[in-house]
Amino acid sequence: MTEFNRLTLCYCIILCCLSGPVVAQEPVREPAKKRWIIDPHTHFKGAEQIEREARTTKRHPKNTLGHVITPEDYCSVADRLGIQSTVVVEAVEQDTPQFNDWLLEQAESDLISGYVARGNLLSPEFAANYERYKSSGYLRGFRFRQAELRGYLDHETARQHLQRLERDGMVVDLLVNSDHAEYVMALAREYPELKIVIDHCFGARLVSGKVSPEWTKAVNDCSQFPNVHCKLSSILNFSDAAPFGQPASVDLETYKPILETCFRAFGEDRVMFATNWAVCTHYGQVDDVVNIVTEFLKSKGEQALHKGMRENALRVFQIREEHLRPREKK
Repeated sequence: MTEFNRLTLCYCIILCCLSGPVVAQEPVREPAKKRWIIDPHTHFKGAEQIEREARTTKRHPKNTLGHVITPEDYCSVADRLGIQSTVVVEAVEQDTPQFNDWLLEQAESDLISGYVARGNLLSPEFAANYERYKSSGYLRGFRFRQAELRGYLDHETARQHLQRLERDGMVVDLLVNSDHAEYVMALAREYPELKIVIDHCFGARLVSGKVSPEWTKAVNDCSQFPNVHCKLSSILNFSDAAPFGQPASVDLETYKPILETCFRAFGEDRVMFATNWAVCTHYGQVDDVVNIVTEFLKSKGEQALHKGMRENALRVFQIREEHLRPREKK
C-alpha cells in the first residue's frame, strides 16, 4: 500500500468515527408520474383543536389524532402516491362547530376537494351551521358515529334534517361496526335517495386470519340496499397487529377475507378506496395501504380499478371538477 493510500484510509476512518454510526436510510421513492387517485378519507387538525382535546384526552405520543396535521403535511404523500385530491373527514367534537369552519378554511388548498363535517342532528343550530358550511362549496356531507344513528332515527327533528340532506344530495358517512347493521338498514330503507357510505369496511377485524360470521352477515345485509356504499379504507388497521408496534402485514392475501367479502357484496360500483391518513400510519406505511387495495382491485379488472380508486368517489361525493388540482401528464 502506498503512503498516499495509507493516509487516505486513515482519513476515512477518522471521518467515520467523528460522524457517528451509519444509519440505513429508507430508499427514496419516485413520485407518481400521474395524479389520478381520489382519497375520500383523511383527517386534518389545527392547533386550537389539539390544545383543547389535550385537556381531557390522553393519547399515545405517536397517535396522529393528537397532532396538528394540515394539507401541507399531506402534500408529499399525495404527490408520491399519485393522489390528485382528498375529501377530508371530520375528527371533531359535537359541540365545536368552529373546528368544522377551520377545516373548510383549509379547503383553499388545491389538494382538498370536499369536507365531510361533524354535526348534531338534534341541535336547533344544525340548520344554520349546515347552511354556512354548504355556502363554502366544499361540504359533501356529514359523518355520524356508532350509537348516534339509533337516536337520530327515533327523533323527529333529526329525521327532518336527514330528509334535507337526502334532498340536497349530501353523503352520510357512518363510523359503525357490524353491531349497528340494523340501524344502517333502517336508514337506507327510510331514506332511499340518501347516499350512505360505510367507513373502514364496517370496522373489520381479522382474528387468526378470519372474519366473524356476524361481520360477514352485516356486510351482506347492508349491501342489499343500493344507496349504501363501502370504503375500502385503512386496510392495515384490520390486521391483528397492535398500533405503534410491529407493522401490520403488507401481503394482499392477509386482507382478502375482508376485501373479497366487501367487493362481492357491493360490487365494483359501490366500493371505493381511501387511506384514512394519517391514522393508517399507526399500523404501517400509507404506501402499503394504497398498494394493497390497488393490487386487489386490479385483479378484478381495469374497470374495477378505475372505479374503485377514482370514479366512484367522484360520483358519490359529487366532487366538482374545479376543486381538483390539475393532473400531471405522462
